[in-house]
Amino acid sequence: MNIYSIEILLQGNLHIKATSHEQAERILDNNCSNTLDGKDDEWFSDVPDRYRQRASFSTKFTAIGPIDGAMFVEVPRRTVLAAQDRWQCNWHGLRHPYPQLSAAHEQVPVYSTSLDATTTAFVRVNGIAAAEAVVTKFSQMTLDLLNDNSRWFSRRALEDGGGSELPIVLSSALYLVGKSEGCQLCQTWPERPYEGPEFVARIDEFL
Repeated sequence: MNIYSIEILLQGNLHIKATSHEQAERILDNNCSNTLDGKDDEWFSDVPDRYRQRASFSTKFTAIGPIDGAMFVEVPRRTVLAAQDRWQCNWHGLRHPYPQLSAAHEQVPVYSTSLDATTTAFVRVNGIAAAEAVVTKFSQMTLDLLNDNSRWFSRRALEDGGGSELPIVLSSALYLVGKSEGCQLCQTWPERPYEGPEFVARIDEFL
């Protein structure tokens, strides 16, 4: 059995709490091209909108398939270990609420969009043709990155006794690309316009 890697595209819903559409767009535009740790479950939240953190993802992502031009590369087993446990970028970004807000934070609107992210998939099979078949089966699957963390960011599915029908795992490094094609950032909560003051966190000064 060999292990092959390939870069794949995931799509998930990103939610940003901001006091205006312009602020939400600025936050999104200036914080893509960062890499977050998919094992860090504080990034993912299905709580009601008003209680969300400053920025969070819904727990479910869709596996779209390999990115354009991606090729299978045979890699040693240690590469999987490094991709899941040893990569150095651990970006926290805009995960936390505005520091000066308390109950007022609950009234700040939520803007949402479908976001593209890329990561590396590792497949353990006999030959590239078999790897292509696994990735084809994997494409369009819904991945719950919060509840199934131990599945997608674990090497167990690639082990001899893994017993997995789908011998594929992911790197825990999720690279944020930007809004999915044809998707816009829209206010999803509340339905009424926000009439409160514009809050700017310290990190906004650098955006």
